[in-house]
Amino acid sequence: MLRHSRLFGGFASCTRQSMRPLSPERQRTLALQERVFRFACTVLLACPETIRHLASREVWRQLVRAAPSTSNNLEEADEASSTRDFIAKMKIALREAKESRRCLRFLKVCRLANHQRLGNLEDEARQIAAIFAAIVINTRRRSEEEKNKAKREKEKGERPR
Repeated sequence: MLRHSRLFGGFASCTRQSMRPLSPERQRTLALQERVFRFACTVLLACPETIRHLASREVWRQLVRAAPSTSNNLEEADEASSTRDFIAKMKIALREAKESRRCLRFLKVCRLANHQRLGNLEDEARQIAAIFAAIVINTRRRSEEEKNKAKREKEKGERPR
């Protein structure tokens, strides 16, 4: 089965998982997916089973949707059908990471239910969002460079000699 590594190194990086070692780009992609998955799991495990306080319940409800969605959308982006699709999915993952960070901040600052169990999750959400933002920016830049290069080559080939 072919696996494409779109997160690092663009579309050209393919590996046959069962036949040869993973490329460094694919290893970084899988490591990031694992990091974000662990972040989501840690959030879910920190969530109290019952929450009586309305504000706590609402913020936790949003957080337990946003954190796993961050991981889900990152993995969806890895299976994107095009650069445009990849960027769109990464932007959704970025929004979910930012929402997770905001919810974690609310829990901490307002001292809502289980705020003491959050540890450094707010900082982890911030780092994940920064990584996703860099991926979106770099992918856009790379895509634009490729389009401009193709345009220049086409113009070069059409000039009369």
